[in-house]
Amino acid sequence: MEAWTAIEEVAGELPSEYKRFVAAYGPGVVGNFLSVLHPQAPEYTMLDLMNAMGPLYQALVPDRIPYDLYPRERGMVLWANTQEGDACFLIPRADGSWGIGVWFRQWAAWEEYDQDVPSWLVGQVNGDLEIPGLPLRVRGGFAPEA
Repeated sequence: MEAWTAIEEVAGELPSEYKRFVAAYGPGVVGNFLSVLHPQAPEYTMLDLMNAMGPLYQALVPDRIPYDLYPRERGMVLWANTQEGDACFLIPRADGSWGIGVWFRQWAAWEEYDQDVPSWLVGQVNGDLEIPGLPLRVRGGFAPEA
């Protein structure tokens, strides 16, 4: 998909399961709480938000977020944010895999997860993975907004 090209030229090839999820789900909201970014969103594209927010996160909380962020080469990729200002990132690993990192703004805390994005989201919506601060199941899961 051409929309990924600009991001992947800097960040590296993103996980295929993540790109398939975004292609199928589109720019949408999970649990009426977590906004999934999309490289071809009609208003603010994923690239626009990463270019605006990456340097801001890096400057404001460099001691709390332990990795470089896009647009730095091989930096983390912002893929979602919440209504409360939390940010979800894809973390490139040395072995070529990707993890998930979440900056919980309200707690000034960083958490990491090893699941891929679809499994991480489905686990929360199904109640198999409970993450305080991300009430995706409570707020409606994958149901579209009314």
